[in-house]
Amino acid sequence: MWWNTSIRPALIAKAVCASVALLAVACTAATPTQVGGAGDNVGSGGAGASASTGAGDVGSGGAASKSDAGGITINLDVPPAWWGAADALQVPDGPIAPTADSNCGTMTSQTKRQLVDVLLVLDRSNSMEWSITSDCTCPTAATGTTVGRGAPGATGATGGTCAGTATCTSRWNAVKPAVTTMLSTSSNVNWGLKFFPSPDSSATCNENKTIEVPISSTAASQVATQVNTATFALGTPTTAAITAATAYLKTLDDGNKKFILVATDGAPNCGGNPVNLNTTDETASANAAADALAAGFPVYVVGIGPSLANLTQMAKTGGTTDYFPVSSPSDLVTALSSISKLVASCNFKSDSPPPDENNVAVYVNGQKVDQDVNNGWTFGAGLQEITLNGEACAQMSRGDQADVQILFGCPGQQYFPPNIY
Repeated sequence: MWWNTSIRPALIAKAVCASVALLAVACTAATPTQVGGAGDNVGSGGAGASASTGAGDVGSGGAASKSDAGGITINLDVPPAWWGAADALQVPDGPIAPTADSNCGTMTSQTKRQLVDVLLVLDRSNSMEWSITSDCTCPTAATGTTVGRGAPGATGATGGTCAGTATCTSRWNAVKPAVTTMLSTSSNVNWGLKFFPSPDSSATCNENKTIEVPISSTAASQVATQVNTATFALGTPTTAAITAATAYLKTLDDGNKKFILVATDGAPNCGGNPVNLNTTDETASANAAADALAAGFPVYVVGIGPSLANLTQMAKTGGTTDYFPVSSPSDLVTALSSISKLVASCNFKSDSPPPDENNVAVYVNGQKVDQDVNNGWTFGAGLQEITLNGEACAQMSRGDQADVQILFGCPGQQYFPPNIY
């Protein structure tokens, strides 16, 4: 008996039946049962046990399918009625595989792609109302004299009104639709939100431990609402925000992998003791990112605007090599979508263990993947969890089209085909 789940049940049923028919094994596709995971075709790397993942939905704002795929039941115990008669003229009949007496029956189960937790740590300093391409203020900003890291000056000067304002887009007006797209197209992600500076005080450089939207499976709409209604304040207390985010994630014991996503428009300030708006804090923020990584929470960094070189150190110490530079609304959509793919889980969990732990096969895009810790698959936390490693996982991180099937063999059955379609 093989157990199979697929994002496209009819197609895989047909393909698997065709494969086993070549081996002289009876194969019948039943009506959809409980087999099959949530097969979301999304750019975040998709979802579902038998997951179909693709880059096409991300960045374009396309809607993700949220329905579970139906399943198939494969019965290997009974030869077809025409076996040995006119099934293939002038071609000798082959043996039944695995055997005509395999008799472990049929089994239905479910496999789900494991969730990940992502806390969005979002800059709401006054300079987020500046142009996304220049350090000046778009005339449509709320105040028209926004200050952040520099005082407003003459037209075109740092913090002043931008020259040539016909196409001026503020950083925040780029953030809002990009975050909405990210939330709506990512799947298998539990989102949460932490602002900096904190919105519950008008004090300069204020940052507390409050999480504006705690991480949960239903938090995406709350995150979108908070982002769309946010106001702005003085200071960029990045260090305190990452420290608070790390402390919060340590309190979550849900078994999911956890990440911090920092989106900011430049250099941290609010350094010193006591904190001061005019004191840069780049080294301390990088150290905070290192502490987050040491706690098991990699830190991704998105830099919005023209003054971003200082963010490389933060991204490196946070374990993600470099920041994602953004100088246009489309850049921001692409960056957030790319990160959604990178954090996508390569773990799949079934609701029952295999009948024989030494007789499991995993297929990616129809091709059998070896059991290998470096470039294949391994059991995860237990026999009910399977983790893809190396290139198999990288396909999902890139958002490449990837169908994943996990087959359980009967005890004693030692053969799986090299491909199933």
